[in-house]
Amino acid sequence: MIQKTTRRNFLFTGVLRELGCRPILLGIFLVSLALRLLEITIPLNVDEVSWLFRGTVFFKSLFDGNLADTYLRHHPGVTNMWLYGTGMVFNCWLQRLFPGLLDLNQSSDLLACLDTIKADSIPINLYVLPRLLQAVITSACMVGIYILAKRLLGRPTALAAISLLILEPFFLAYQRLITTDALSANFSILAVLLLLLYLREDGKRQSLLASGVFMGLATASKMPALFILPAIVVWIVLIELGVWRASFPRRGWMRQIFDLTIWGLSASAAIFLIWPAFWVAPLETWEKLYVGLLEEADRGALFFLGRFTDSPGLVFYPLVLAYRLSPLLQVGFLPFLAALLVPRLRRHLNQMPELVAIALIPLSVLFILSGIDSKIDRYTIMVLPELALLAGAGLHQIGTWVKPWGRILNWSKKEGIKTAIALAAIQLFLLVPHYPYYITYYNPLLGGSQVARHLFMLGQGDGLDQAARWLNQLPNAKQVIVASWYSPVFSAYFQGQTSSLPKFKEDKDLLKWTKANSVVLYFNQLQRQLPEPKILDYFKAQQPLYTVQVDGIDYVKVYPGPVPLPEDLERIQFPLSLSFGEQIRLLGYDLNNSELKSGDELVVTFYWQFLESPPPDLTLNISLDNRDGNLLNSSEGSLLNGYLSLDQIAPGTVIRDVRKLTIAPGTLPGHYHLKVGWFSPNKGQALEVSKVQGNSLHHTLALVHVGGSEGAGFSDATGGIEADSE
Repeated sequence: MIQKTTRRNFLFTGVLRELGCRPILLGIFLVSLALRLLEITIPLNVDEVSWLFRGTVFFKSLFDGNLADTYLRHHPGVTNMWLYGTGMVFNCWLQRLFPGLLDLNQSSDLLACLDTIKADSIPINLYVLPRLLQAVITSACMVGIYILAKRLLGRPTALAAISLLILEPFFLAYQRLITTDALSANFSILAVLLLLLYLREDGKRQSLLASGVFMGLATASKMPALFILPAIVVWIVLIELGVWRASFPRRGWMRQIFDLTIWGLSASAAIFLIWPAFWVAPLETWEKLYVGLLEEADRGALFFLGRFTDSPGLVFYPLVLAYRLSPLLQVGFLPFLAALLVPRLRRHLNQMPELVAIALIPLSVLFILSGIDSKIDRYTIMVLPELALLAGAGLHQIGTWVKPWGRILNWSKKEGIKTAIALAAIQLFLLVPHYPYYITYYNPLLGGSQVARHLFMLGQGDGLDQAARWLNQLPNAKQVIVASWYSPVFSAYFQGQTSSLPKFKEDKDLLKWTKANSVVLYFNQLQRQLPEPKILDYFKAQQPLYTVQVDGIDYVKVYPGPVPLPEDLERIQFPLSLSFGEQIRLLGYDLNNSELKSGDELVVTFYWQFLESPPPDLTLNISLDNRDGNLLNSSEGSLLNGYLSLDQIAPGTVIRDVRKLTIAPGTLPGHYHLKVGWFSPNKGQALEVSKVQGNSLHHTLALVHVGGSEGAGFSDATGGIEADSE
């Protein structure tokens, strides 16, 4: 009886002993917390905006009593919505206590305050409290992982593993973000460690129930947490076959089935208790989950191995692990693989059954993920804690196999504390260059970002804060309209008005960019050629106003938009006042460079003012011809590469339109006329060109000099029009 009671209380006495070791636990918590609080609002991830809004809607549904409406996504992100919704409620309370502190409704009514929060325009200061809550929870989980890993694998391995994990760049990136990945990864590893301790120590149903609860929380955070189940089934089979009898006692098949049933019920109970949608509409909720998961698996629109694809294939996740994991973690993982394959080495690796059990988790998860068409690198976040534990054990084993190395690392002294500090210093060396955009990390031993840019889709909003900060410096920035990729992220930082660049060309909002003062393009948008190449080509011909470079890559480019600002009109390179009929006036134009040779592109930016609605069939023609009138090249079309119809333009509107002409290879050096005109194909007529004073003039803008290999410049390109009439 005394022995049974001792066994049951072993879990809690072990925890109490750990709590007595306060410096290490406090250090883990504070280091983890500091990493999450530094630059707490930078960067934002595009998924964060959605989850912050869903957390707000979740609480609004609770307050309204519409419990069925607490289903908002198939991930399903229930723990996220509780956490982030709580943060938004605190934001509203702070606004009531300190009016003007946050950009929220001044009403004392909580629902009215929450109603002011919109999915596409959440101010950046509203992210602070939810991220603070996230930082506290995830840092506490790091402490929990260390405590359980120490009991399962020993203190040196646990210290090494937690040092690697806390400073692992890719893992830290998503631990800082308000997404489902952080909580799912943390809760699932706690569930795994607790279940292994239960299976090894025989008894203590508290561990089993706690494991089930954490498994329920992990699943309620993100459904792929269930992908660890096949590995757990394999555990039970190997235990009952006696393969792991050195660590895990056989209990009999019926006992194992009974225990797993309790474990599953506790997980299900946790999901049910925290998800109000299940209280009132369980069947409908399951149906929505099933349909949503099927849609997620087929969503596509990815970039991999240099091409646009809907299904990256089986090689995707191995390459992700090669490029996303730090070299130190990869090196630590190798001794485990060596011991697994070489029996002589295996005998010297401590806790081999426990390590194999842990290794089965990422194997199971990645195997199932590889069979799904939709593949994203962040899905591997869930298995990084397990890989860190294996790497920690491997680095410990290196000290055992290579005694000089072991003496250097001092494994035997103070149970690995010096080694943990050394490992953390190396990890920090890799981490700091990517601060605060940790998600931009790629393995430097494999070429880093410069190679990864040709393999993977890069960026999730990193750098948009810098672009917004630059645009915020414009005069009257609050009146500026910017069309941006990842517009909800950009709008959080930008003081003016933000419109979206849609993902696909079929989107109803495709033409919103034609009404913007500036357009912000993103690197992975260019990789995937979204929303369509024709739009991107229109901007690629231009010079960006501002570029955000991260880790040597142009993540963000800010281009002038079709609607010029007043200061843009003051900076026209060649100002004019040239009328085309009574409807259109050319205010001036810009030329892209001062030297041209055969094969170059001549880019001309026109500033058109529409005095009244022009005939809808008009087309704009620009051309180059020589002095004899022989046509060299010409381009004809409507405004903005065909995206803006003339009948959509209100009188008084000024449009900035960019055109390009290619100097054909083999073009002889000489002078060529750059001409522009508006024509009506249906009527076969051109709008008459004249100055405001009424003088009829030729519509030649400039005399372009095409040189030889050394190039040449524009002749008389001073804004003057050739005085010779046609």
